[in-house]
Amino acid sequence: MIGVFNAKAAAFNSALKENDIDTVCDIGAEMLRIVLDECAKPNVTTSLKEIYHKQGMAVISHLARLAKRPSIALRSEGGNADGEGNDPYYVTKQWFSDEVPKLNFSDIIGVQEVKDAFMVDVVAPLRPEFRAIYKKFRGDQMGSQILLFGPPGTGKTHIVKCLAGALNCKIAVVQTSEVLASVVGIAEKNIRDVFKQAAELDRCIIFFDEIDSICSDRDSADSRNTKSILTTLLTCMDGFMKTTKDGQLRIIVAATNLPWKLDSALKRGGRFETQIYVPLPDEKARRKFIEHGLAKLPHDEDVSVEWLADELKGYSGADIKAVIKQIANCPLRREIRNILNKTIARPLGEKISKADCCNVIKNYINPINHEMLLRFEAYDRGISYEELLKLLSDKK
Repeated sequence: MIGVFNAKAAAFNSALKENDIDTVCDIGAEMLRIVLDECAKPNVTTSLKEIYHKQGMAVISHLARLAKRPSIALRSEGGNADGEGNDPYYVTKQWFSDEVPKLNFSDIIGVQEVKDAFMVDVVAPLRPEFRAIYKKFRGDQMGSQILLFGPPGTGKTHIVKCLAGALNCKIAVVQTSEVLASVVGIAEKNIRDVFKQAAELDRCIIFFDEIDSICSDRDSADSRNTKSILTTLLTCMDGFMKTTKDGQLRIIVAATNLPWKLDSALKRGGRFETQIYVPLPDEKARRKFIEHGLAKLPHDEDVSVEWLADELKGYSGADIKAVIKQIANCPLRREIRNILNKTIARPLGEKISKADCCNVIKNYINPINHEMLLRFEAYDRGISYEELLKLLSDKK
């Protein structure tokens, strides 16, 4: 149905440009009916529902303006310096945050190799004692373009925010769901806007989260609606890193859980040539996550950090936090039931038990499985998943 909606949207835009008010109203009504019908379906995804809602509100807004000012020609509302006209689906967004994140590398748990890579590739070039060395080897390109890849929940977004805080940079966290639109051309305008706003800043980081959603391999079926978006992004990236004065810093970071789906042009030299794997937390990092989670929670003596760290091997940092939260809910519910049953309003001393932990871990669905980790290992080695399976089979 999204294809039908796109066709309606294109006809709607065409009618606007032609000042055909009757057609605008007819097609607008049809589009709103599609929005209502599609959003009412039980299996519609949240991201698609957001797109329908955004475009539906744009149609309503434009029809409302027509109702208030029927005598004013539609094309009188259009026109700008870029010659793109006034698009009812396009709303200029401020992509960069007003404040620099109050974070630094000490706020990142584990992933020491990732922090080291950022220190050498991004932070060190800005320090006076290293600047001459980097200038000799990098010239005037003091920024970096980095691709972070790894399992979901490993803290890729948090790492980039910590980088922004450490470098005192404003950051634009670009969620692909905010870039994508059902109307052809709007996503490309969003991409250009991000880079236009970045060009006005001396120090900035552009972060594209889940970049595989807009930059999948152009030969794959997934890219049929995103090829022009990829082309726009590649064009904007070329030359962006070049700085013109001391102190300037421009960094582009992208994150993906599916690096093998990205178009090869995105990973060639001069673009995301620096790729950093963000792995699952090791035992030391898992202990820190658990220590932070259990620090203020009452728990039995046999619920130890060491034991939980072993039980939660193979979990991401985000999933460890989610498990701890669910475990904490167990004694919380018991305490509330006790108060309700005994009609008293005082704490009854419930604590997290080992049984609580075991029950939650048993029923928690860990999205990260063995096959996923093998795929990341294969990508990190630069071989196919099938080749890795053969290598592992030959070793047995």
